[in-house]
Amino acid sequence: MRRAAVVVGAGTMGAGIALLAAVHGLDVRLVARTRQSLDAALARIRGAVGFLASEGELAPPEAERALGRVQTATDLAAAVAGADLVLEAISEDPDVKRAMYAQIGAHVTPTALVASTTSGLDIFALAPGFPAPQRLLIAHFWNPPYLVPLVEVVPGPSTSAEIVAETEALLRAWGCTPVTLSRYIPGFIGVRLNSALYREAVDLIERGITDAAGIDAVMRESIALRFPVLDAMEVVDFGGLDTFSRVWTQMFPEISAAREIPPTVRRAVAEGAFGLKSGRGFYDYRGRSADALLRERDRRLLRWLRERGRYRQAPSASAAAPPPPASAGTGRRAKIAGPEFGMRTGAFSNGYSVEVGDATIIHVAGHLAVDADGTIVGGSDSARQAEFIYGVIERILKAAGATLDDVVKTTAFLTDIRDYPAVNVVRNKVFAGREPASTMVEVTKLVHALAKIEIEAVAIHHRT
Repeated sequence: MRRAAVVVGAGTMGAGIALLAAVHGLDVRLVARTRQSLDAALARIRGAVGFLASEGELAPPEAERALGRVQTATDLAAAVAGADLVLEAISEDPDVKRAMYAQIGAHVTPTALVASTTSGLDIFALAPGFPAPQRLLIAHFWNPPYLVPLVEVVPGPSTSAEIVAETEALLRAWGCTPVTLSRYIPGFIGVRLNSALYREAVDLIERGITDAAGIDAVMRESIALRFPVLDAMEVVDFGGLDTFSRVWTQMFPEISAAREIPPTVRRAVAEGAFGLKSGRGFYDYRGRSADALLRERDRRLLRWLRERGRYRQAPSASAAAPPPPASAGTGRRAKIAGPEFGMRTGAFSNGYSVEVGDATIIHVAGHLAVDADGTIVGGSDSARQAEFIYGVIERILKAAGATLDDVVKTTAFLTDIRDYPAVNVVRNKVFAGREPASTMVEVTKLVHALAKIEIEAVAIHHRT
């Protein structure tokens, strides 16, 4: 397995990929043309690491180690000369990419794996003279790459099957989900699907049928609501191919087949309305912090990633098998699961562990006091709900070889802050008067109508 990486390009995606690789134990050299770009990238990486640590995804020592693994450089030739893994994430400009691959090809070792995270360009056509084309491919990450699991892997005409397999294994080791295409096609899969949806959405806005808020309401209350439960093609199976065939026969001739950007979007771009980064786009963000909005997006995305397994339809027989559990000392996450806690004892009853050096970090995520029959344990009594949840947490920790004494942080998510005194009494009893460091309380709306509390815990168990 390759243990060091060079990331070329220090924009949003380059910084995110550098962080992803560093968190999973690789020494990373981040390359950009200017020191200003690198300083901005390091600031983004520090902010993301701080966020992951605050959410219990990284223990403070591991967060510091991840930051320490990222070095910067402005000399591309020197950076790639000895690299065995190069990840290119520069501007989506064909001419810029073409020049970059000429430089990388002139200096990289013939054994290096070189991957582009382009979102749609044909890298293989832009690098016809690349010296080791069997080691060149596309690995299209999604933003933010340290949270969104998908990576689309696209081999070129000369890419070897061994390099594709190695890339897939590397990505799985980083906690990603690789989806490999048989060959290059513009936009790959995700961008094409996204583009088809947005072409129709913008066309409806352009024709005055609705506005951005109307599009988002329809998505939120129907299509997006259903997709977390059923995958897109499963929706078709569940609805019936005969039914969808009839609908598509009527609709395919009606939906937009536009081949140019609509005037509404061209006008907005010309006026500098780029979206969040400029303060306005389809919506007005002026007066709100872009950094705060992005961090809130990441927080909500992270919570959903932790909890989505509860909502998913059981995978079909043809679905790809999940990656195997992480082995000790790898720094990768391993799911803690078993019939004694799972859905039989409480909704969201789950956790994962990460082996780091001589310690195991355990994160126990998002419990509701729901029993196997879907009944809220304790009714509306928040103290009894808390007792049930702490019992589930204790069993999950035990399965990972830890105890409640190893807990270093707890977070209570309440529907009403007035419930906290009763919950605090239970917590003090559970921890025998010992307050886990960094105890936090958040008031939120839980997903179960009767539940009043969720509790999360982070434990660090030092192995002997």
